[in-house]
Amino acid sequence: MAITYQIDPAAKLVTTRVEGRVSLEDMLSHAHLLKSDPAFRPEYSNLIDLSRFTGTDLNQDAMKAFAHGFHGEIFAPSAKRAVVAPSDPGFDLSRKFQSMRPDQENFQVFHTMREALHWLQAAPNKAMLFE
Repeated sequence: MAITYQIDPAAKLVTTRVEGRVSLEDMLSHAHLLKSDPAFRPEYSNLIDLSRFTGTDLNQDAMKAFAHGFHGEIFAPSAKRAVVAPSDPGFDLSRKFQSMRPDQENFQVFHTMREALHWLQAAPNKAMLFE
């Protein structure tokens, strides 16, 4: 699977890592696994690491549907979600996705992990950053 996650209950943070090309099936499977995880809480913040992301097969309509929660929103509306996208293509795609979301103020895109963590005001365990 191209999407993995770890939950840090102490930091109230879900760290998601996306690697390689991502399909709609990958995203739906990840959403199902996360929602089913007994350690998951919808109010937790989400740090999405696209450092190893290489692209997606999602078309514009699928991205828009996903942005509007057609699969059932996993995180609470008040939960902060920060995307780290060091590459310009990943950053641009993430900003496009952000513009489609109804909760744009709680969904931000950054080039660096430091910026994202500062915005989230999180201090996760280093293991949570998949180093």
